[in-house]
Parts: sequence; structure tokens; C-alpha cells
Amino acid sequence: MQCKPRMEILANEDEWTSVDEQRLAEFLNTATGRRFIPTLVRNIPQLLAGGETNAIMIRAGEVRAFSTMVEAILLLAHPPAELPRFNSDAYPPLEDDTKWDDGNKLTPPSTTDAVPPKPQ
Repeated sequence: MQCKPRMEILANEDEWTSVDEQRLAEFLNTATGRRFIPTLVRNIPQLLAGGETNAIMIRAGEVRAFSTMVEAILLLAHPPAELPRFNSDAYPPLEDDTKWDDGNKLTPPSTTDAVPPKPQ
């Protein structure tokens, strides 16, 4: 009896997974992969030093798009680590005197609740 290969079920066929991330990182660590990004970067179009303004703007857009694509490939292989989430209730609001027992008060006690002095 032959076992069928396992298939990962995704919500969408084009969804990027951690397996894809790992395989791309492994590819980039091969001899071919180590030449892949530098070869792409060598083919980035040169910025135009002069000429028609429209042509300069188009070329600048091409260079930016090319750079963004190379960065996206690297981020797909090595995404930034997620920052640890912290409990937002760990530190009470600085303005809430009832939460801080440090002897200092930001808001003075209300004088409207005080008993008015007796006339003499």
C-alpha cells in the first residue's frame, strides 16, 4: 500500500506560508540563491542624470519598483520578528491619581464638596 503525499490545505491557493518562507530561505542559501539577488540588483536600471523630466520620473519609478521587489523577496524569506505584545493594563494612566499610591496628586481635591466656612 502506497501512502499519498500530504497536502497542505490553505484558505487561498496563493497564500504565503511558513513552509514557503523556509523553502525560499533555503534556496537563497544555495549557490544559485546566493547569486540570485546580486544578479537582480545588477539589472536595476540606472537613474537618468538629465533629460526630459517625464523620462526622469518614469525611470525613478522603475528603479524604486525594482528595489521594492528585491526587498519583498528578502522579506518573504526572512520576515521581521514580531514584537512581543505587552499588557496595556500593566501601567495605569499617569493622570489617574487613584491608581498611583505615591503621595503626589496631579489633580487637587475638589473644593465644591468642602463645607463652607461659617460666618462670624
